[in-house]
Amino acid sequence: MNETRELARFITELRYADLKDEVVKKAKGLIIDQFGCQLAFATLPWNKAVYQYTRNKRSASNDSTVVYYGLKTTAENAAFANAVFGHGFEMDDTEMLTASHPGVAVIPSALAMGEAEIISGKEFITAIVAGYEAMLRPGIAARAMMMRGFHSTGVGGTLGSAAAAGNILGFDVDTMVSALGIAASESSGITEYAISGGSVKRMHAGFAAASGVRAALLAQLGITGPTAALEGKKGFCHVFSDECSIEEITKDLGKEYRIMLTGNKPYCCCAGQHTVIDAGTNLKKKYNINPEEIVEVIIEQRPREAINLGNIIIPEDVISAQFSARFGLALNLIKGSNGYQDYNEKNIKDPQILDLVKKMKYIPDEKCEKLKVSDGGPALVTIKMKDGTTYVEQVDYAKGSIQNPMTVEELENKFRSLTSNILPARRVEAIIRTVQGIEELDNINRLAALLVSDGEI
Repeated sequence: MNETRELARFITELRYADLKDEVVKKAKGLIIDQFGCQLAFATLPWNKAVYQYTRNKRSASNDSTVVYYGLKTTAENAAFANAVFGHGFEMDDTEMLTASHPGVAVIPSALAMGEAEIISGKEFITAIVAGYEAMLRPGIAARAMMMRGFHSTGVGGTLGSAAAAGNILGFDVDTMVSALGIAASESSGITEYAISGGSVKRMHAGFAAASGVRAALLAQLGITGPTAALEGKKGFCHVFSDECSIEEITKDLGKEYRIMLTGNKPYCCCAGQHTVIDAGTNLKKKYNINPEEIVEVIIEQRPREAINLGNIIIPEDVISAQFSARFGLALNLIKGSNGYQDYNEKNIKDPQILDLVKKMKYIPDEKCEKLKVSDGGPALVTIKMKDGTTYVEQVDYAKGSIQNPMTVEELENKFRSLTSNILPARRVEAIIRTVQGIEELDNINRLAALLVSDGEI
């Protein structure tokens, strides 16, 4: 017991000097990845609505920046808007054990609170690492929450946000315990979006980020939370998951950093189908497959991946298309990519894509009899052609996963591709350089100023 307190103690005592070089390098990659998503997706229709909502809120302070737009508002408001932007089109980082996106809850909160408190680059990195630990450790302990229909990003993100904010505010252990307890009471999010659509899914990261910042600020003012908020009989883990591994909250705490379990997305869709897409890409390259000659496609995955990805046959909207493995594979086989520009209203109604979707079967490999790999979300794709030829490809670890990671260069090129149409090239490069050397930054506000479309370098 006392897992909440042990985690709180770790968060409050964590310092930059404690971090290994590999952890700092990992954090930098996640930061540039998240900033690219925030900037690129800030002007999507639903995110314009979020910006309008944020702008219309009367703000008592102008401490923190809404990226791209440059609006100054409270840390809570900025964290909300930026988190929604970052989670706005399914290209943000992913941790596969929890099926969550920690960067969208933690990084916007750390930036917003960091601006308000005028912290250094080293303090910014430290807060982010603390936030990832606080989000992922309880998330792994309660990893079965997705089986019950909870969205792990919205549920666990409040903890990560509160931890990052509390680390920046210099909390003692008791105050951090309360911040985590308050945040746990705000944890929420359902996954019905993956079946019947709805843009509210884009908001879940914003709800989590804002709730975490609010939890920290309330704890700072003396509001208290339950002391066993994570491990208690009616605490976070037992409430959200039928299966709990409470020991995961503190296992190797301070020795192994859970931020290292986080991967990145080269495709603009649910990470669970990336192995499916990789398999399709490999088959096209090997055999020059003509989609018009395909008579049947069989996709086989473990039950965990199949929960959402196999349910959607004909997507109702863009977001349900991003959660359909059938659509994602058909899009790849016909259009050749699954990028930011490919998931649109035109393609989800494309008769050629939809015709191929209808030829697909999605089969959960219940006992993993074919998919021997126990992690990584493996996928087996079989394509049958009119002439009787059958092509088979299995991918165990998707590009961008921790077993098959994107390089620093690939992450920076992803940032360039996402931002090249919205920022001048010299500003894009300035952001990359600043993140590369962030440990030398004495004031994080200098980084925030670069994340505005019309600012000066």
